[in-house]
Amino acid sequence: MEPLIKGIISGITVSFMIGPIFFALMELTISKGWRCGFFYVLGVLISDVVLIYAVETILVQFPFDNIKSHIGLVGGILLIVFGLVTFFAKASMQSADITNIKTLFQSFFKGVTINVLNPFVTIWWITMYTTISINYISISNKILFYFGILLMVFLFDLLKMRFAYYLKQNLTLDKLLIVKKIAGICLFVFGVVMIVKVGF
Repeated sequence: MEPLIKGIISGITVSFMIGPIFFALMELTISKGWRCGFFYVLGVLISDVVLIYAVETILVQFPFDNIKSHIGLVGGILLIVFGLVTFFAKASMQSADITNIKTLFQSFFKGVTINVLNPFVTIWWITMYTTISINYISISNKILFYFGILLMVFLFDLLKMRFAYYLKQNLTLDKLLIVKKIAGICLFVFGVVMIVKVGF
């Protein structure tokens, strides 16, 4: 169960990365209804699965067995950089444009595009691949790790939908900044732990 637990912890951490994807979900749910919000979340989820498959398919072609420690170092550094950027970045409550969304398919497509075009998401999955490559060999462990992340992201997105109106009324820049700093610290710690684990 270790891969699943680690995936769950990683998923909870990334779920607190509040940005344009979150605010688009909140605005979409409030203005267009929960069905549009759900299809938006479904689009984000499926695009994550596609990105995972793409990263796995491309990076598995490289002979990383002899440089696993270096992969761990790179992954740890990336997590530390993400943590620092998240910690020091200014809080913003800007949402992606959802004015043209009128159908469930458009909501789904918006979720796909906003996720795929976000460079942080792609780099995040590359970083998660480096984590897996130095910890797990079997396909079942990899699936459990990815499943844990996706499950938490999906559940937290549903919670964000459920409390969208409350969040819109009560979420301030100061509160958002606190959440971002906590997420940044968690990412930083994960990066340090990864580097220590591979022996650097």
